[in-house]
Amino acid sequence: MTSLVAPASSVESKTISFKAEVWADNWFALYVNGKKVGEDSTPFATEKSFNLDVITFKATYPLTIGILARDYVENASGLEYIGKPNQQIGDGGLIAQFRETASGQVVGATNKSWRVFVTNKAPLNTECVNSSVPLAECKTLATKSPTAWYSSTFKDSNWKNASEYSKEVVGVKDGYFATTWSTGASLVWSSDLKLDNTILLRGKIVAPKNPSVIITT
Repeated sequence: MTSLVAPASSVESKTISFKAEVWADNWFALYVNGKKVGEDSTPFATEKSFNLDVITFKATYPLTIGILARDYVENASGLEYIGKPNQQIGDGGLIAQFRETASGQVVGATNKSWRVFVTNKAPLNTECVNSSVPLAECKTLATKSPTAWYSSTFKDSNWKNASEYSKEVVGVKDGYFATTWSTGASLVWSSDLKLDNTILLRGKIVAPKNPSVIITT
């Protein structure tokens, strides 16, 4: 009996169980190979949502990952805590890693190689942060999401690369510490952590070079 490592084509065509670990400030929806597989368990309208979500799914390599990420804003002004002493421009942040369920091996994670597209930016006039009527005075730029942006065939070559941020800049808390993050997993967002309130992220994960699948003959 001879044991052989399965060829890449065999690994890519095999349906595998995966586990995604995602921490977002404030909310996210997750797509894999064109299908929505889950979203943040805490509603977007929750002011302080820093939970870790674990989402399981089945898919075949390569994995095209799409993430819709939203920072909390109270309304189109782009501000939070409106009318309170701490009325401010908030900031976002997201980190995600993906494991093969059987082995626990992390096969991919967010980093600066991922692509990003901004669909909501506000306020464009940051001085409105002190306004008593920010909804009327703050300016917003809203861009429609590209059709099927989360699909495997969508071309994202004109999107920008994601930006990586430190834990201190993002201000991680709560659920971020509920798991052990791979050294290859980074906190990401667009180039403007504060003004870009809604972003689309895309990344691709290929089969590991040393797959654990064994064929015996």
